[in-house]
Amino acid sequence: MKVKLPYGKESLMLDLPDEQIQIIEPKKLEEISANVEILENALEKPLAGSKLEDMVRNKKVCALVEDSTRGQPHWHQIEASAKRLREAKHIQYIITTGSHDPEVKGNLEIARTIEEIAKRYRLNHTVLIHDCERPTVKVGTTSRGTKVEVDPELLKVEVFFVTSNMKNHYFAGYCNAIKNFLPGCCSFETIETNHRLALEMEASFGRHPWHYDPERRSNPVAEDMQEAMDLISHGRKVYTLATIGSKRLIWAAAGDVETITREGIKVVDQTTSFYLKPSKYSIVSPGGYPNDETLYTAQRGLDLVNSAILDKGEILWLAACDGGHQGLAPSEKAKRFFYDSLTLTKSKSELAPEIKKNYRLFKQKAYKMARIMGRVNRIWLYSKLDERTVQAAHLNPTKNPQKIIDRWIRADPRETILVFKDANKLAIYSAHPTKERKKEAGVSKSLFPGVAADLQTDGNLL
Repeated sequence: MKVKLPYGKESLMLDLPDEQIQIIEPKKLEEISANVEILENALEKPLAGSKLEDMVRNKKVCALVEDSTRGQPHWHQIEASAKRLREAKHIQYIITTGSHDPEVKGNLEIARTIEEIAKRYRLNHTVLIHDCERPTVKVGTTSRGTKVEVDPELLKVEVFFVTSNMKNHYFAGYCNAIKNFLPGCCSFETIETNHRLALEMEASFGRHPWHYDPERRSNPVAEDMQEAMDLISHGRKVYTLATIGSKRLIWAAAGDVETITREGIKVVDQTTSFYLKPSKYSIVSPGGYPNDETLYTAQRGLDLVNSAILDKGEILWLAACDGGHQGLAPSEKAKRFFYDSLTLTKSKSELAPEIKKNYRLFKQKAYKMARIMGRVNRIWLYSKLDERTVQAAHLNPTKNPQKIIDRWIRADPRETILVFKDANKLAIYSAHPTKERKKEAGVSKSLFPGVAADLQTDGNLL
């Protein structure tokens, strides 16, 4: 059969045998509402606490907006909330870039969108794009020793309103509203100290202190982020409008940050998490642009499906890598500590221990990638990078992905080939060897306790 996979701003067609493949992608839901309607419903019927307009009346508000690296309908989120912020005394919009480059085109476009909508609703407002290199103010230290330094504008407000798009995160558990505080508005040093915890074993997707499963609540990175948010908010209310989906939303809910994040985790698990029997061969598409704009960005998908790849197996990784800084990373600093770290040793088996030494921000991606490299035979990369650049990072370049697949079929005609679409949004768990699991890609109540298989959770769900 012909299988179409996202690749850059285009797509790639591969010929795969029907009887030998298993395609895994986020669960598709019936579309019955537009983004505007689902956001309006969420804000009109908050799950916890009062309505947004009541909470912000005559208050100084800090509105945290995720930066352009997050795939979400920023315009719809800003529009839906702006009309409910009209009675606020002042709104300080902050685009939460974390350690990302603040002055990229996408962030400037978000800032212009905020200005346009805020003026239309006559909001008393200012707009700031966070820069982690600017002066910050220390608000405390977490129990793990992270000195929390934050943009001083966050100390001048009375309540926080956070727009957030939720999905799996390869070391913080889930993308959620908490991340808009740390790393979103913190100093480079604070972010680096927190992200060092990503080297610990429990720093993984599917784990968060607000998870519905008690066995999945331990995650040092996420716990540290939650402590930092509490230090920053210092008793002030944190209200969130959370969504799931990119251009097309499948869920939205508004209210108290903890309640909404807990509900969002249920939906993320139910729509994008799968237990699979590991296979020798896997094809991984991060999801096309912007998820494969750089090797740094595409790494996320590789880590999220790692559990389904057998030791000594092979991966065909489809990532265009045609963005900034030679398609390797979003900034020169990220390239230096991510890509350059992958070239440190001649032997890939020695790479992970070497990278772990002398941690610097961005190395956590290289470390996790090196661990995968160390246990598989090959990672074939189909990209627009030159061969020398690919080989220097212990990857195997290919200009003909179909040729790799045909060789797999000849060598192992009965081995299942796992095909991951939109891998940057998935979370793949290895099927437990002692428990019966569904053979097909999917989830059930038994896999995710507390979440009904038909997605009957709280919030506004398509």
